[in-house]
Amino acid sequence: MNSSRLYNNFAKFVKIFPMSDILTPSQRYKCMSSIRGKNTKPEILVRKGLHARGFRFRLHNKKLPGSPDIVLPKYGVAIMVNGCFWHGHKGCRYATKPKTNIEFWETKIARNRHRDEVTTAHLEALGWTVITVWECELLGKSQAASRLDALAEEIREAGVAKSKLKELYKRNRAESKMALREMMDRQSQLEKEVAALYPIPSRIKKESRVDE
Repeated sequence: MNSSRLYNNFAKFVKIFPMSDILTPSQRYKCMSSIRGKNTKPEILVRKGLHARGFRFRLHNKKLPGSPDIVLPKYGVAIMVNGCFWHGHKGCRYATKPKTNIEFWETKIARNRHRDEVTTAHLEALGWTVITVWECELLGKSQAASRLDALAEEIREAGVAKSKLKELYKRNRAESKMALREMMDRQSQLEKEVAALYPIPSRIKKESRVDE
């Protein structure tokens, strides 16, 4: 689809859902087109910070629910880098809703938040630790550095928890196999003891044998 057709479609959308009284369809289209879903400045900042702290990761894994922005398989961590406005960051001054077309924006942001909740639930059900980094947490060098240090610690803790869980699973599996083996041995021993106490006559054994 070429740019002129995109603009025409967007202009029709603006007529149906007017977003603001102060921007023309052309200005609004230019503004909205500049907003990225991937490779945003906050996301790139987090990537650089993690790389500088020795972490290696994958980006936008489409095989996972919601295609998380950053994935660290070694630690079992999926990171979402969210814009405060678009994802409705509670209590954040940057998540203030526009004063025009309130119903439209409330519906849109509520839908985004619901999608985030569903995505997080799906990832956690698959065993991933989900960490959200908000745009406002990365404002200013000092604050960004502190948040990235905290993020690195969260990732390491998740990695430790993953290792412990994996070890527990292995131990439980080994213990289950051992318990099953012991149960079968006890059953075999019990059968021998019963046979010794109550021997079955040879005639009955012969008659009860299934012909091959």
